[in-house]
Amino acid sequence: MSTKTKLGKMCRSNAMFIVLSLFLIFFCDTTSSECVQEAPCTCSLPNGYYYNLTALADAKSLLAKSDNYTVYFHPCTNVNMTIENKANCSTENVSLCILHNVNKTVLTTGTVKETKMKLSDNDKFPIFEIHHNDTKIIINIVCFMGDKETSFVLDSVSAKTYYFKLVSPYGCKLQREIGLSTGSLLVILFFVSAGVYFIGGIIVLKALRGATGWEMVPNHEFWCKLPSLVRDGVVFAFNCCRADSYERI
Repeated sequence: MSTKTKLGKMCRSNAMFIVLSLFLIFFCDTTSSECVQEAPCTCSLPNGYYYNLTALADAKSLLAKSDNYTVYFHPCTNVNMTIENKANCSTENVSLCILHNVNKTVLTTGTVKETKMKLSDNDKFPIFEIHHNDTKIIINIVCFMGDKETSFVLDSVSAKTYYFKLVSPYGCKLQREIGLSTGSLLVILFFVSAGVYFIGGIIVLKALRGATGWEMVPNHEFWCKLPSLVRDGVVFAFNCCRADSYERI
């Protein structure tokens, strides 16, 4: 095989390795920052933090008004939404209703099923993203602990995309309460059992038999032989479970 052919194969293999590495880096980076939606108003991050706006499901519909639009938004659940003059926004229950103030017509609606909760493009805060037909609604969720009230405002309108801002104390990042893992419990049980075994055994042997020194340790003969037993077991395992030639003779 010529040197040129070898170099060509080497370059192709290196190129495949680089492409695979870049794919893994990109894939791991994107998946590690995802906020996985668990419920209509709840999503979890890989680092143990999460967002939960479920409390807004029991509140009244949020209202945002501008010169041209009146918007009603009820996060987390669909409701029979009533707009001006006590008219219904839709024949079905909805979570969002955008009304044109001049024409007095409903421009678009949205439902919980059409809503996705995820992180923004820069991964700095969560958003609600609603797709209804050819209309897109993006609601930026902003954490603010200074006021218990939740505010909802229309930021801008671009073509068929509406941008809103929802400012609420419920929009803050939360941390899950992490209990002891199974491994931690086993370690704790091991040390507690070992403590009871040795300390209790020393007290009993000292009180009942008057033992002193190493004799106070329960089964002290076994513990003295344990290192050599472990050594013999390791040697036996490395010899592929064969006994020494001396023992075979």
